[in-house]
Amino acid sequence: MKTADTTARDVLTQADAEARALRIANTAYTFALELTKGAPDYRGDVTIQFSCTAGGDTFLDFRGKEITLFEVNGEVVEPEWTGYRLTLPGAKLKPSNIVRIVYVNDYDHTGDGFHQFIDPEDGEEYLYSNFEPYEAHRLFPCFDQPDIKATYELSVVAPTEWEVVANSRELARTDNGDGRTRHVYAKTGSFSTYLFAIVAGPYEGFNEMHGEIPVGLYCRRSMARHFDTAEVFTITKQGLDFYAEFFDCPYPFDKYDQVFVPEFNAGAMENVGCVTHNEFMVFRDPPTENQRRERAEVVLHEMAHMWFGDLVTMKWWNDLWLNESFATYMSYLCMTSATRFTTGWQEFNSGIKNWAYRQDQLVTTHPISGTVADTDETFLNFDGITYGKGASVLKQLVAAIGMDGFREGMRHYFRTHSWGNTTLPQFLAALETGSGVDLKEWSRLWLATSSLNTISADWEADGERITSMVLRQAFPAAYPTLRPHTLELGLVRELDGELTITSLPASLATEEAEVDAARGLPKPSLVFPNHNDHAYAKVALDAESLAFTRENIDRITDPMLRQMLWSALWNMTRDQQLTSIDFLAIVREKIAAEASTELVDAVLGFAQTALGRFVPDEWKEEQGRLMFAAAWDTLQAAEGDRQIIWTRALVGFAMAAGDIERLGAMADGTETVAGLTLDQDMRWAIATKINAYGLADGPARLEAERQADPSDRGQRALLTGETIRPDAAVKAAAWEKFHGEGYGSLKLTRSAMSGFNHWRQKELLAPYYDGFFERVAGVFDGPEKEAATDYFATLWPSYRAERETIERANRILEARPDLTLLVRNLREAIDELDRAIKCREFAQA
Repeated sequence: MKTADTTARDVLTQADAEARALRIANTAYTFALELTKGAPDYRGDVTIQFSCTAGGDTFLDFRGKEITLFEVNGEVVEPEWTGYRLTLPGAKLKPSNIVRIVYVNDYDHTGDGFHQFIDPEDGEEYLYSNFEPYEAHRLFPCFDQPDIKATYELSVVAPTEWEVVANSRELARTDNGDGRTRHVYAKTGSFSTYLFAIVAGPYEGFNEMHGEIPVGLYCRRSMARHFDTAEVFTITKQGLDFYAEFFDCPYPFDKYDQVFVPEFNAGAMENVGCVTHNEFMVFRDPPTENQRRERAEVVLHEMAHMWFGDLVTMKWWNDLWLNESFATYMSYLCMTSATRFTTGWQEFNSGIKNWAYRQDQLVTTHPISGTVADTDETFLNFDGITYGKGASVLKQLVAAIGMDGFREGMRHYFRTHSWGNTTLPQFLAALETGSGVDLKEWSRLWLATSSLNTISADWEADGERITSMVLRQAFPAAYPTLRPHTLELGLVRELDGELTITSLPASLATEEAEVDAARGLPKPSLVFPNHNDHAYAKVALDAESLAFTRENIDRITDPMLRQMLWSALWNMTRDQQLTSIDFLAIVREKIAAEASTELVDAVLGFAQTALGRFVPDEWKEEQGRLMFAAAWDTLQAAEGDRQIIWTRALVGFAMAAGDIERLGAMADGTETVAGLTLDQDMRWAIATKINAYGLADGPARLEAERQADPSDRGQRALLTGETIRPDAAVKAAAWEKFHGEGYGSLKLTRSAMSGFNHWRQKELLAPYYDGFFERVAGVFDGPEKEAATDYFATLWPSYRAERETIERANRILEARPDLTLLVRNLREAIDELDRAIKCREFAQA
């Protein structure tokens, strides 16, 4: 028997992966898993067949608890095991090998590995796996890298009342004789270890057929009454049809299940034939159309991976961006082409692109494609560049080469590379074949460089006609790259009391380009140099266009153009070209009558960020009062989704005492809005805000909501509401627990942490401001990356927008440059805090 060293650093380098991949091939896993209800651990028995070339020792990845048998080619061997790396002794390896490992392992409670969750509503136990990028070896010993693909034959013994869902169809169930059932699954095709999946527990299943494909949906029993399965089935079937036709490649696996699971770290994960989704997409409160559209995008994103990522997989994690960017672009293309959510590209601009723009302007900006030295660096790259910028650049590429060329290129890609691993040059070669366009220079300029350009239009008019129109692109001094942009120029002008839009195709590859087609056209009131959002670039409006936008943005008839103008105003606010106070004033004046709920949602989100981060603390309460009043007035006439969106914003804007009291009256029913019923999330938000401000009835309100909502959502909301109270004893007890036993799972601990800091509690939090800087490096010294990242995200003192905070963070950077993940978090936090300070100073000036 061999037990693990749980403190060992668990990381795989690209160099080690490449060396191992040269030796290992023809891999197959036969895996038996034994699950017992209520147990803290599980048992596994895995047999691995593989061929191996000579070359001394190699290794398996395994982060387990205890190995009870280690057998190499029929011989029992004493394990040489670091706690995450299990040596395969070269002296015992042959050209063809069979290795068997029997082991015991504890469940995980961090959302990664093999996660165990107990439902507080009914006490039921739920399990699921989550392995990207490098966590499959938490479940079973394996060659845990994307380019050692394998087949899998799985059997699972589990409580008889449980559903067990895996990557392939279930072939048989037999009674195990002890209240448990043995499930046997079909042998899979060949895929990477990070895409292996096992889900078990008393999940409620819903099943239909789509042609020859079994389609299943699963969620917890306590969630089943909320699950609107009809819409998810519809989106799923529309996506399967669209992708099969677009790629000219049928769905490649033997079934398609989607399981909505609790305490999930991400939005979803594209396991082969067994996608796991964050169950926040099973709506317990009435959802808006925006929420339904966002869910459709996630469903279609993970489905795109079945082809791009699962059937054809990146060779190493430096092409993670391509995997995620492609799925993001394709999900929006599918959504707008094949479903009822035809306004998806507008949400792409407000959400995906703005995320990318923000990430690309941080000090940690990086090329879309680059070298990833190890799996720790991979963890860092699940960011706005990997997802948002890459998808935006693909959208720009399709505009340049044409949709027909892109489609044919993708068809060639799947014909050529199915069931294999590829690199970026192979992807580009397929697009070159499909489009006939040489993409080498495009790739160099767009994929191998950092940051973004700013595009502007300079124009002159003689009387009522344009005499010249010049497009210009600029770059930040630190990133002097000019890129090719294929775009449209939008010209807006008054005609008979209405605004009309003329769109001109244009391209820009150098510092400036004349737009000959504009010469002689009627003089515009507004020129927007990225109409229809093809380009990935910031837009700088000329003075005349900016003045017109500020007065007339609500009159623009094209909702996408309105969205992009709002985004331009928001970027100007972030760049200290428009004060946060002015931006909030424009929001109050112009957004109330906005018809597009996508746009209302996006702009109110910008406004809450401006209020929280870019308004000086001494002005926050007054600005919050103004925003609350505007939201309250707008809410009186709002209906449907607009009513939900404005109510959520109303709670966010409440900072003045009278406004907090009005929220309490709404929760009590003594203050009402016609047609509005507060949902449970709204009630939790109100109770939490009341407790944050230290009102006497705060604890009682939290207790009342706990009684009304005993779910895991209620558990998390209660923890946030409790730790947010401005009480020294509460803060001290929470701080001790953060650094001790925690709250039972990473999600619960994060919820408690998320309520700890508050901008009005600086004096009370002073000891923990010091404590954060004293402890944070030690947290990142530990083995749990997700836990360390959550610690930083929730406890970083962003409420102290002061130069001292930046200085203290810089001292940690100097002291611990070895902690790659901490360095990335600190550098980005410093950059964001510096921007917040500058925006506040700009507002004051």
